[in-house]
Amino acid sequence: MTNDEARAFFTRFLDVWTRESVSEILEFYTETARIESPMFHTINGRADIEKSFKDLFRAFDDWSFRIDDVVADSGPDNRAVLFYTGQQSHRGDLFGMPGTGRRVEVNGALLMRLENGRIASERRLYDFTGLLVKLGVLKAKAV
Repeated sequence: MTNDEARAFFTRFLDVWTRESVSEILEFYTETARIESPMFHTINGRADIEKSFKDLFRAFDDWSFRIDDVVADSGPDNRAVLFYTGQQSHRGDLFGMPGTGRRVEVNGALLMRLENGRIASERRLYDFTGLLVKLGVLKAKAV
């Protein structure tokens, strides 16, 4: 996969994500895909991936993404990394905390391995603790 192909893939993927279309998002994953996520831990298979996106979209809406960089590996592992800046609004329950309406920004990376044009594995990297502080779930003390 070239960087241009990876950028096109991520652009389509994030477009569907911003529309919160779970059925379309699932089409990007293999049946046995695996996601590692700070928020949802390890997710295996499409049924659990579907549940995780439904839970995510109940907690957050009004998504927007900026692609900051893309790095692709054209080797046999067919891997690509997306570096992004995302914004979303906290609208619903998150770990027992009702929606705050706060708009938060998160910088992160998605490391994906693709099989036949679909995501076989995905590792999400972002500052989960920072997100919880921004939402008021955690309090941070000044040093």
